[in-house]
Amino acid sequence: MSTHRRLSGAVALGLSAVLTGAFAAPTFAASADAAPAEAAAPAGETAEGQSFHRLATLPAFENQLAADPEADPSAPTVAEISTVTADGNTVIHTDAEAGGIGFVDITDPENPQAAGFKATDGSPTSVYATEAFIIVVTDTSEDFTHPSGKVEYWDPETLELIHGVQLKGQPDSIDVSPDGTTAMIAVENQRDEDREDVDGGLPQLPAGELAVIDLSAQDITALTAETIQYTDLTGLAGLDTPEDPEPEYIKFSPDGTKAALTLQENNGVVILDASTGEVIDHFSAGAVSVEGIDTAEDGNLSLDGSITDAVREPDAIGWIGDDHVATANEGDWKGGSRGWTVFNADPESAEFGDVVWDAGNSFENLAHRYGQFPEHRSENKGSEPEGLTVETYGDTTYAFVGSERGNFVAVYNVNDPANPVFTQLMPSTNGPEGLLAIPKRNLMVVSSEEDDAEVGVRATVQVFELGDGPAAVPTLKSADAAGPAGTEGQPITWSALGALSAVPGEEDQLYAAPDDFLSPSRIYTVDTTTADDGGPATITSELTLEHGYDIEGLWADADGTFWLAVEGTAIADGEVGSEGNRLVHVDAEGQELTSVDLPAEIAAGLRGQGLEGVTGLGSGEDAVLYTAVQREAAGEDFARIGRFTVATGEWEWFGYELESTDVEGDWIGLSEITAVDEDTLAVIERDKLNGPDAALKKVFTVDVPEGGAAAEEIPVLEKTEAVDVLPQLQDLNGWTQEKLEGLAIAGNGNVYAVTDNDGVEDATGETVFLNLGPAADVFGDSGEPVADFSDNQPGSVYYAPVRWMQAAGVTTGYTDGTYRKAAEITRGESVAFLQRYLAPDYTTDPAEAVFPDVPAGAPHFTPIAWAADDSDGAPVSKGYTDGNFRPGQDVTRAEFVTFLYRAVDPEGFTAPEASVFPDVPATGSYYEAISWAAAEGLVNGYRDGDYRPYEPISRGEVAKVMYQHDLVQED
Repeated sequence: MSTHRRLSGAVALGLSAVLTGAFAAPTFAASADAAPAEAAAPAGETAEGQSFHRLATLPAFENQLAADPEADPSAPTVAEISTVTADGNTVIHTDAEAGGIGFVDITDPENPQAAGFKATDGSPTSVYATEAFIIVVTDTSEDFTHPSGKVEYWDPETLELIHGVQLKGQPDSIDVSPDGTTAMIAVENQRDEDREDVDGGLPQLPAGELAVIDLSAQDITALTAETIQYTDLTGLAGLDTPEDPEPEYIKFSPDGTKAALTLQENNGVVILDASTGEVIDHFSAGAVSVEGIDTAEDGNLSLDGSITDAVREPDAIGWIGDDHVATANEGDWKGGSRGWTVFNADPESAEFGDVVWDAGNSFENLAHRYGQFPEHRSENKGSEPEGLTVETYGDTTYAFVGSERGNFVAVYNVNDPANPVFTQLMPSTNGPEGLLAIPKRNLMVVSSEEDDAEVGVRATVQVFELGDGPAAVPTLKSADAAGPAGTEGQPITWSALGALSAVPGEEDQLYAAPDDFLSPSRIYTVDTTTADDGGPATITSELTLEHGYDIEGLWADADGTFWLAVEGTAIADGEVGSEGNRLVHVDAEGQELTSVDLPAEIAAGLRGQGLEGVTGLGSGEDAVLYTAVQREAAGEDFARIGRFTVATGEWEWFGYELESTDVEGDWIGLSEITAVDEDTLAVIERDKLNGPDAALKKVFTVDVPEGGAAAEEIPVLEKTEAVDVLPQLQDLNGWTQEKLEGLAIAGNGNVYAVTDNDGVEDATGETVFLNLGPAADVFGDSGEPVADFSDNQPGSVYYAPVRWMQAAGVTTGYTDGTYRKAAEITRGESVAFLQRYLAPDYTTDPAEAVFPDVPAGAPHFTPIAWAADDSDGAPVSKGYTDGNFRPGQDVTRAEFVTFLYRAVDPEGFTAPEASVFPDVPATGSYYEAISWAAAEGLVNGYRDGDYRPYEPISRGEVAKVMYQHDLVQED
């Protein structure tokens, strides 16, 4: 059409650096974030090759709601051991807390759906799905001395119970042979930890054993308790208490000839004949001494402890090939090695039972390196490896090892069993126990069992996918420690970061500090450059301070000193009143120079939420500090921002009106303050909610006048929203973190934020370190925020395309200030976007209706008239055969690219004979348009190779296609 004209979005925005890179080849799929650009990543992150990317996190309680909409979402419900149906589309997990099994539909792995819950007879301990059955084993024991259990068979299609058979004791795990003909169940008959006559240890009879079930029978209902065979495991030499074996975890070898069984409390591994269940051989898992670990619960993180001759006591076991097994050495009543081990498991070998490789302190070090070490478990079993599975994806065999207390899964390449190579850490939610590999779909599912609604910790099912490039998480790690305080390969220990500051004179570095989780306190240096291209940012050094403080704010003066905002505590037994809120000045070596208490009249009105941030302008005696008080003082309806002049010691005060919340138990407060310019401050304002309940995680700006008030008549500042951080937190597809606490503008002009992980106690422990974008974009000139959509933030694959749409005048969004990337778009809206993009000057007679269902004055009248304009013989759309345009109908993926193709009218394009997408036949009416869009790099289709032409297209996807088209035209 002669009226078509293309706009240059990159020129309109003036942000060419922002609008390049990850979007050069977008994946045209709903809610699919592009992988970060390739770069040299720190050790342990794969810059080239593939990583497991977190796609989604589903709270387990949603299964209860799916089964019963009236269920209490705060009721305890967990996700433990999991399996997947034969078609790979439904994950089934045990829920011992609720007494049944939960179902999760992962047909679309980026959008898993709660699919219900079924009660079982007894408490389920394990589950396994075959093509014919969902097999569930349950504990029906009355007490420890009378153990009992059951194996149930459910129909995978109808999800109805088919048959149930009694077991001779209390079961733990189940596995099924690769050919599906044999099931083995570890009947543990677990011990009573409170039994006094044996100090909670062994022996505690009746002894456990192995159940072997023939699944080849055509009629499963013919199976009875009498048809189950049992293997006696007592009397195995070299074990701790051979009369009470306590079998724990069973796993068949890949070739189906053998099975490996752990006897956790007996510290043993048994190799069994897969066809008969008979014992072939066994070995002790042995003991190990480990140095360079944290063994003291002392409010500090130090790697100067050790354990000596600790028996491994393995829990989960997996086969690496057919001749080696890997064990997660969780430990039980006597031990635990804080790592995992590879053993020779070939009974024909002279090295049978030998240790081929042991993690030593390296697994525990991962918890420290990524800030997820549970210090409150230091004296017990540390990060506690419990779950383990091994599976092959393509040409690579991976071992996945779950940290029950550190809340992560470590991934290793084990192509060489004698030399496992750590590839990445996958942060999880609390207590990852079920590790389910689904290689035929390139998926990995992690089920986490810990659930405590009162503190915001919920059991979840998380979906990861193996794909190109480094994973988006973790976002922060530490380098190796240097000097006498560290040993070779030992990481800088860190956790609970809540304060950030720029490093004066450095472009790409920040300072960060934890709260009172660590004592003495530290100030860390963070290198942001390692995060610029997809890897985590890196803590490169630490400064240990003279004392321990509850550091909630940090500002680095250009003279080399630091100012700390130290939060106080509530006065014991007082209705109102706080003590210890103060600003502390320390030198470059961490020695305290001076401290400034919060004025008594203000401290008297506070409780436990006091100083939360500090920032400054100037330097030395000429410095002016600003500090934020987290919540309102008694009798006031605003929080306070204080200005402290170092030279005079004078305080001035301003009011800050907090947002409100109607959620029971919630409150809103300030978490950080940073100077944008001479008279503009930015503050973090947040609620105390996490996960799907999180609602407020924003940064606001305020302009401060020259004078405040010393006491009464506090001027309340007008605030302006700069950026909503919640969408970016949610875009990481994990458990949305509560404590967005650190904020700083680095020397490179970018705005960074960090979340406090609470030291991995009553929290997932994941730290999120964010680059919110250039300060000029986030805050604008003189602190004025850019006119951006509130739901379009850096970190989303749609961020740059939507910004381009906005700057190019293609859309102004909704009246509430949002763009709504995930919403579907109508035919009328889509041609309006195209007309504004390609023919913004188009006009038509407003009285000449083109379609009966688009009368004069109807929404999108002009764009629809443009689409029907055939003055050059090539209209974008002629409407439907009934003469209507149907402007309110959702536009499909095929229709939209066809509209764009006809509007652009490319010269010389010939569609290929063979289709790029299996679901787009060459004979289809949309074939030429879709082929053109694929050839131009505008669309890539879904990960399964399909295009899905008849599915509705989202507003985000439309922005992505149009933006990519604009970039292609620029080139």
